[in-house]
Amino acid sequence: MTPPARPSEPLHTLPGSGLGDLDFARRLRRAIHRWPELAHHERRTAALIERVLALLGLKPFRPAPTSVAVVVGPAGVKPAIGFRADIDAVPVEEAGEKPYRSRTAGVAHACGHDGHVALLLTLARRLSARPPRRPVLLVFQQAEESYPSGAPLVLGGLPAELRPPEFVAFHIWPELPAGTVGVREGPLLPAVAGITVEITGRPGRAHGTQSEAAAVDALAAAVRLYGALPFRTGRHPEPADPVALNVGVLAGGRAPNSVPAECTLRATLRSLTWRDQDAAVAEIRRLANEIATATGTSVETEVISGVRPPVWNTRDSVDRVRAAAASLGIDCVDYPAKPVGVSDDFGWYLVDGSGVLCLLGCARGPDHPDLHTADFDFDESALLPAVELGTVLSRGGESAA
Repeated sequence: MTPPARPSEPLHTLPGSGLGDLDFARRLRRAIHRWPELAHHERRTAALIERVLALLGLKPFRPAPTSVAVVVGPAGVKPAIGFRADIDAVPVEEAGEKPYRSRTAGVAHACGHDGHVALLLTLARRLSARPPRRPVLLVFQQAEESYPSGAPLVLGGLPAELRPPEFVAFHIWPELPAGTVGVREGPLLPAVAGITVEITGRPGRAHGTQSEAAAVDALAAAVRLYGALPFRTGRHPEPADPVALNVGVLAGGRAPNSVPAECTLRATLRSLTWRDQDAAVAEIRRLANEIATATGTSVETEVISGVRPPVWNTRDSVDRVRAAAASLGIDCVDYPAKPVGVSDDFGWYLVDGSGVLCLLGCARGPDHPDLHTADFDFDESALLPAVELGTVLSRGGESAA
């Protein structure tokens, strides 16, 4: 086995008292930013995380192949709270010529995961300097951006005695101003499933007075199915309308002068609960079979469930975040007003417990580049509110001072 690459940055001084939180987070974030890695291949990133944690006097371990976890605090006691940072990058060619620009062609930390790692390592440094009374679990998770995601791997690799009853995560968010944290009780992000319907008709006679005789038009059946689907279109389900279906592909036929004998409909189904998803899938199957019978076609409906779980923020966790923010003077807003149609695999951490995904503002103006774009970037000072909140939450509401 090839050993993981040694980080090239001079990180041996990072745990020292000479660096403040901002300088510490900035150097780490930019070191990670220079060498982004795609899902399930975060070898260099995981090695850097392990090295920094070890320099802090902690004992990291691998719950999954390229994921890192560490417990900070007294031994032999189950952690009271856990924090998750995702560590993978996305297949985007970064724009610009900043000194810390990605050195991996076609890959960039355009979703802020480098910042998530840096803020959690900064929290680790704080907690290692003044350990909390109850242990805290820090998870640096591989493969948030892919399917299958790394979250089930991490959770499966964590010993039961190390799995806390509550998890917290932060996500950089360019729709909120820097210094602001957004939290929303209840549904935040939907579950995501992939839907593929293969419709098969029949070609007719090829030539002569009987050309196209006995043909069965698969494309016409697919269009009929598309028109019959009774769901909100797009990506954003709402509490009163908890399912949204985006049909992104409707393709059939091989030539403009013949009846299409095959057609494919591909869609993404977003739903606020697993129950909503199951009901929607059952309705799609029913309609597909009904239309197949009516049109003389045959159908196969394939569903990939669990691409992403729903993310529901629990009331007690949201309340703790709001109380911590108030104690620190951090601007914590009730945001967003409705669930957002993007997704995150953090919901896997909430299946058997409580928790909250907080949106961490990073915008310096109204035209801040979106996530997953070539121009996305942020100032590392935006990470500090999350470090402060994490410190207070780790200490059960005690001051970060």
